[in-house]
Amino acid sequence: MIHNSFMRKYKHLFPHKTIRPAQVDFMEKAEDAIKGEKCLIAHAPTGIGKTCAALVPAVHESIETGKKVIFLTPRHAQHKIVIETLRDMKKKSGMDIKVTDLIGRKWLCNLPESETMYSADFQEYCSTLRKEKRCEFHKQTYTETMAPTDQAIKVMAQIDAEIMHSEDAKALCTNVCPYAIFLERARTSNVIIADYFHMFHPTMYKTFLAKIGAKLEDIILIVDEAHNLPVRVRSLLSIQLSDRQVSGAIKEANDIDETELAKDLEFIYRKLNDKAQKLLKACNEKVIDINDICEAVEETSDYKYFIRELERTATIVRAAKKKSYLGGISSFLDRWKEKGKEYVRILKKVPSKRGGYIYLYTHECLDPAIATRSILNGVHSSILMSGTLLPLEMYKNILGVDESIELKMESPFPRSNKLSLVIRDVTTKYSMRSKKESVKIANYLVQIINYTKGNVGVFFPSYFMRDEIYDILSGSIEKHALLEKQNMTKEEKYGLLSEFVRLKDTGAVLFAVVGANFSEGVSFDGRIMNASVIVGLPLQRPDILSESLISYYDEKFSKGWEYGYVNPSMNRAVQAAGRCIRSEKERGLIVFMDGRYLWKNYNKVIPSDYELTISQDIKKEICEFFVDKGTLGAYS
Repeated sequence: MIHNSFMRKYKHLFPHKTIRPAQVDFMEKAEDAIKGEKCLIAHAPTGIGKTCAALVPAVHESIETGKKVIFLTPRHAQHKIVIETLRDMKKKSGMDIKVTDLIGRKWLCNLPESETMYSADFQEYCSTLRKEKRCEFHKQTYTETMAPTDQAIKVMAQIDAEIMHSEDAKALCTNVCPYAIFLERARTSNVIIADYFHMFHPTMYKTFLAKIGAKLEDIILIVDEAHNLPVRVRSLLSIQLSDRQVSGAIKEANDIDETELAKDLEFIYRKLNDKAQKLLKACNEKVIDINDICEAVEETSDYKYFIRELERTATIVRAAKKKSYLGGISSFLDRWKEKGKEYVRILKKVPSKRGGYIYLYTHECLDPAIATRSILNGVHSSILMSGTLLPLEMYKNILGVDESIELKMESPFPRSNKLSLVIRDVTTKYSMRSKKESVKIANYLVQIINYTKGNVGVFFPSYFMRDEIYDILSGSIEKHALLEKQNMTKEEKYGLLSEFVRLKDTGAVLFAVVGANFSEGVSFDGRIMNASVIVGLPLQRPDILSESLISYYDEKFSKGWEYGYVNPSMNRAVQAAGRCIRSEKERGLIVFMDGRYLWKNYNKVIPSDYELTISQDIKKEICEFFVDKGTLGAYS
């Protein structure tokens, strides 16, 4: 019998007929964290049922004490999984569990022009419309005294009738502001499903908490896919400005007859471009000083006054065009002066799609703890969870967690269901790259693709390498090839995935890139992918940002190489490798194509349940794994 007394406490909320032992272990640790007001950092691979295991004790605490559960996930698909789990919990318990599924204001807006606006422009546009009482949806949501209208109350009652996904709830808000309705409902909700930026954006979270009527110390925070949190938060804390933006702002200023401002911007544009051309004459990036931009601005005007003028004119432009380059420059200059060793300023020269180059001025954050420390230590309790959260100590350190409980779990799937091979006589190491090495990699890939029945996913470190090797092997593979593109739209991504699924019986091969569209955040359920191949190590090309991260973490933790470079890259590789096994009934082949996966510095980040084996005869190993187990055939 598994922890009978513990499970009796949660029996009414646990939505499934059977409980996995690993779920009990997870729930016990989650309860310890909640009761002890600590942070649970959990490495919990796919198949454990961590979404349910995190929600059950958190929702129980919410019902008992009035604490509010905020579940953060970067994936739209995960919102639906959380909704389904909470629906099942409500049905099983018969309790009135109130839930709000919240996405960004822009994506909930009923105004058609919102679809083409940049997020920053939309926020300003929306704020202006509300202040000037020109938004019909907002006016029909609130009375003059900012109380919900009868119509708004009626819509909220309809949404409250069941736990709804944001898309379904929005469909009921035909004449009212969906975002305002959702925030009103959030005030009385037990659980709010939201995105990282709601709690970790530097200027968002206080406003967000005020609008939902909650104090930080009353929040039970659950962060899903927490391995993404450091990079995502650093991105939220970073800014960039391109010469194209300045050029666009000059045109905007001239179009509305703000000639003096246009002249000032033209002067700044010339000054910055002259400096960029000199600094980047022999390289593509360089560390710059705060004064490189400040001095150019201050030669034309007082710095703060210039920002106010930019925002004033941006408001005029947005009223007519809904978006503005002027506003983007205002936001950039407002944050450019942020100081501290936690930031690095970089000037970059990047190729333009139109030909030539774009100059980028970036203000890159190196330390996510600037935002995460106060949140994770200020909430009542928190749960950080992911299937790739190793080493646990690294995430505790770089996120600035004070008191934590660590949980390292192994995959619940039978180890016999997974064959993890390392092909040691190939590498993508930069110093070893050659035509001969690429041909060798291509030859191995042809065997893996042709001898694995069904679908295969091949993940490369870069699009350049993918294209080079694909050109070598394209005439030799016996499967339909699907190639991921850079900057795919949601529709293009869905279309490629649908085609991959459609071809699963005859077999297709997806040529993709680690860290792009399909290496994580996409669930290949039901034997849609039978083999996952990782070509090389997905190490970031050394640049100023990666070197700055290494230096920063070396000074702070004496682990710069691991925290700033190796471990994040290896976690991306493991994420891609795990695409082919998503349930205990599935079996999959995983091939790591690089001898460096056996090196201690890299190997230690790979979970022990992978049981890496050095490949001796790839064709024989594939045939024996699939045919002998009697689950899948293989080509002979």
